[in-house]
Amino acid sequence: MKDFEKHTLKECHNDSDLVTSQFDFKLNQYRLHIHENMAKRMLKGSKGNATLECKYQKIGRNEIYEIPDNSYREFKSVPLPDNLLVPKHTDFMITKCYVKEQKKPPKLLQTDGLTFIEDHLRKEEAKAYAKQQQKNPKPSVLLMGLDSTSRMNLRRAMPLVYKFVSQPGWFEMQGYSKVGDNTFPNLLAVLAGHSPKTLAKMCNVTKSGCLDTAPFVWKRFKSSNYTTAFAEDCRAINTFNYLLPGFLQQPVDYYLRPFLVAIEEKFPVTKEFGFSFCVGRRLSFDYVWNFGKQFIDRFLKKNPFFGFLWSNSFTHNFFTAATALDALLLKHLHSFEVAGLFNHSIVILMSDHGQRYDTLRGAASGYYEERLPMMFIYVPPWFRKKYPHLVANLVKNRNRLSSNYDLHMTLHHLLQLESTSMADFAKKHRSVACPSCQSLLFELPLNRSCQQAGIEEKWCCCNPVKTLAKKTDFVRTIGLAVVQKMNEHLKKRKFTRKCHNFTLKNIHKMDRRLHLPMGTNTTDKDERVYIMQFWTRPNMALFEATVQWNHHQHKLHMDVDDLSRLNRYKNQSECIDDKNAKKYCICKDSISNITRIPKIISKVKRFPGLK
Repeated sequence: MKDFEKHTLKECHNDSDLVTSQFDFKLNQYRLHIHENMAKRMLKGSKGNATLECKYQKIGRNEIYEIPDNSYREFKSVPLPDNLLVPKHTDFMITKCYVKEQKKPPKLLQTDGLTFIEDHLRKEEAKAYAKQQQKNPKPSVLLMGLDSTSRMNLRRAMPLVYKFVSQPGWFEMQGYSKVGDNTFPNLLAVLAGHSPKTLAKMCNVTKSGCLDTAPFVWKRFKSSNYTTAFAEDCRAINTFNYLLPGFLQQPVDYYLRPFLVAIEEKFPVTKEFGFSFCVGRRLSFDYVWNFGKQFIDRFLKKNPFFGFLWSNSFTHNFFTAATALDALLLKHLHSFEVAGLFNHSIVILMSDHGQRYDTLRGAASGYYEERLPMMFIYVPPWFRKKYPHLVANLVKNRNRLSSNYDLHMTLHHLLQLESTSMADFAKKHRSVACPSCQSLLFELPLNRSCQQAGIEEKWCCCNPVKTLAKKTDFVRTIGLAVVQKMNEHLKKRKFTRKCHNFTLKNIHKMDRRLHLPMGTNTTDKDERVYIMQFWTRPNMALFEATVQWNHHQHKLHMDVDDLSRLNRYKNQSECIDDKNAKKYCICKDSISNITRIPKIISKVKRFPGLK
């Protein structure tokens, strides 16, 4: 806590909006308003003949671009009169307002970005939905996520939000454990039921079109007549676009990515906490949550929906930066509440993992904080009344071991609520990476193992550990074997031309996992599992390896790609684009003269991080 500091939220602008949008419910269309009274205040320094002139430019998805997710389509700029009805099928827009004075070129006064979520439902569809909700209601589903937020850090840094999700109807999955290192494998498990390894058997994820073939759960919601949406901030590290091609076809009905790419390219971008913070006049975070509010407003009482909102901008790099987000996120949650979201919908507030490096990761609780992300599930009153047996299971499961794959199965369960067991789920709707995983609305086994939950040995938090003395020949032997394995791996992956070989500098800590008495251990009787934190040369890289050591054969078993890097590495790994290898490649052109082991302290703004 000596490194814990509270941050205040910085504003992106101090002027008023010149152009705002309002939904016209009679015409089922957006209308734009130009606030000339606001403009007059801004024009005080101009002469009396100064006038205001506004224009707008439609922005859309560029379907013909080789990688559509990395592009956008911009239309011709046209005049923007007051009370303009936004042309239908307009998803996004950039507005520009100019000061015009005689004999002077127009001066740009304000530019802004607007999003529109129109519903294209027929009136009969909305009426049919209203009738169905009275007889046999279908829950809408909204997933909201903050990157790198452990269940403990939510309490530490965001007490207002934690108080909100402690109200009746919310259930915290305190045994929820991550299944992969960074964002991609954890969200892939939630949304598609796959691990990177199982998906690789279907297609090459680095090739355009691969992700389109994955069984993302929003596809099933769409086939069940749900309206779907997906929004994420920080273009450079979007979950399915960081060192990946994203989607060839638009994955959901309402997709923020083209707008995000456009505004980060066209507007001034201010960085704070390591990533895009202010994009133009607004917070990168607000674009996502305002988009979510529009989505809720359009469909809450007209059609069931599935939405996924994800934010990286505040929480990705620094565990204390969430303190600046607390009141703002609470404000958005209250706006969702006023809109009626919590009367109708299943709402999930979650994260992918906790902090993976620096101060918090180096703390005594860091090992567990990285592996235990926050996970809260809200169940509305009508659902609690109609399905008390399912809610009773949710209550039991709060303190039992669960994983991302279980959440994936829960999402499927919400589309077949009359199921009585996992036997009712079709094979195509089961998690490929974890066939034994199940919905959180069914009771989980009390003595469940990590293996049953699809959690690999490296991420398992169930076994207690014993810390060994560092300065022993045995510990040194394992340390040298690990570093040798890393160098062999660099050679096997043909990285030695770009990446420097490692030498062992120092072993920071060595733990041995103790066997559990419940028969849930998966290792050979001659093998023991060790968790080692160690420093290497060059550049004083700090790693954590979970390895198996066979005492009889004196052999080491480890997957180098599963190494954890506990200090930041962006500026040391720019010579390669492989997501996993970036953790352990020290580029030869990045060698520094650091010889002493540095203290692991992460101060805000000090380093840009990596996904």
